[in-house]
Amino acid sequence: MPLIVLLTDYGYKDPYVGILKGVIKRINPAAEIVDLTHGVERQYIREGALILKSSAKYFPPGTIFVAVVDPGVGSQRRSILVKTRNYILVGPDNGLLSLLAIEDGIEEVYDIGESRYRLEKVSGTFHGRDIFAPVAAYASLGVPLSELGARVDSNSIQVIEIPKPSVHGGAVRARVIYIDVYGNVLTNVEPWLLDSLGWRMGDTLLVEAGSVRRECTLTRSFSLVKVGELACYISSFDYLELGVNMGDASRELGVRLDDEPVIRKAG
Repeated sequence: MPLIVLLTDYGYKDPYVGILKGVIKRINPAAEIVDLTHGVERQYIREGALILKSSAKYFPPGTIFVAVVDPGVGSQRRSILVKTRNYILVGPDNGLLSLLAIEDGIEEVYDIGESRYRLEKVSGTFHGRDIFAPVAAYASLGVPLSELGARVDSNSIQVIEIPKPSVHGGAVRARVIYIDVYGNVLTNVEPWLLDSLGWRMGDTLLVEAGSVRRECTLTRSFSLVKVGELACYISSFDYLELGVNMGDASRELGVRLDDEPVIRKAG
């Protein structure tokens, strides 16, 4: 029986996460449910999409992902199920599923907004409970996808993209795309760009974020610089990340999501 993996921006103050699990278990008591995260930045669709794409490859083929970061709930946005090469993705059609869907290869897409497998009463504000969780639960029981919704054009889903950094005169204007609980700052700079600029391990880089200027060492891990120093390294998400050994890089640099620090080779 496939895993059902949950990703939301619900947090844990409210009962929403528990209710999703209750709905799933009521339909499929044997379902195995994994919490990927419920700490996505509130209503921040791109962050949820990035986490989903970066994490899926560590789960077995056949896994069902239920992803809910849904500021447009109750609007005209669709509720969809996407069958990819290896997974089933269930959630709002707002771009949240698109990074993983495209990377893994879209095979089929279904509009599940009017699915006969949704709950009988559908609220205007909690489609995670009323549509996504029950449809995923029935999918885990082996109900054919064609029965769960109406098939639609596979190219019709909403797509979001990770913005690309810009390079001018050897300086990279990056974008902050994720900040983890430790304050490590994930940028949109991919490893190939470092290679193209001739930046190598051990180089000293200069990071400018507003009025803050800090040197950082290009290394394999923040633990390889002195305590309190800034390190630049390729993170587990496979993007350039800025971290402070035993510190909070986001606080020390004064950056938030979507800020654009400039990074260049020092000297």
